[in-house]
Amino acid sequence: MPVVTIADVLDQAGRFEKMLADYYQSVAESTVSEGVRLLTDYMSRHRERMSSQLAALTPSDARRIRSTPIHFQPKAADCHCLEGVELASDAPADDVLDVAVQFDQCLIRLYRMACEQVADEQTRAFFEGLIRCEERDEIQLKKIKAMDYF
Repeated sequence: MPVVTIADVLDQAGRFEKMLADYYQSVAESTVSEGVRLLTDYMSRHRERMSSQLAALTPSDARRIRSTPIHFQPKAADCHCLEGVELASDAPADDVLDVAVQFDQCLIRLYRMACEQVADEQTRAFFEGLIRCEERDEIQLKKIKAMDYF
């Protein structure tokens, strides 16, 4: 079993969040729907949970958490959640929301797998906070879809 650090997991999640933000930005720039443009623009900018969670810690606690080893590479760490997903410039907001929910579910799996491998309470609480944020986001996106705002 390979040993990775929490930093490796967070870096992978960060790369995935940036990829999704870039993806949403490109959809926002190419769509003809004002509703989809507003939705994707919002979604491309609100993905900074890890940074804010780490910033809330003291620098030494953040370093300690980031250097914590875990004894396996989480299966979801490669996060292939968006492979093959393409949204046309005229894609409805429902499709954009579905992709966002899929992304949140991927991050939830990633954070849960990492959380299960740590014994330190502060590190566990860090991941549990990230999980709660993603779960709230997923619920909010589902509500937006159900209310058919766009």
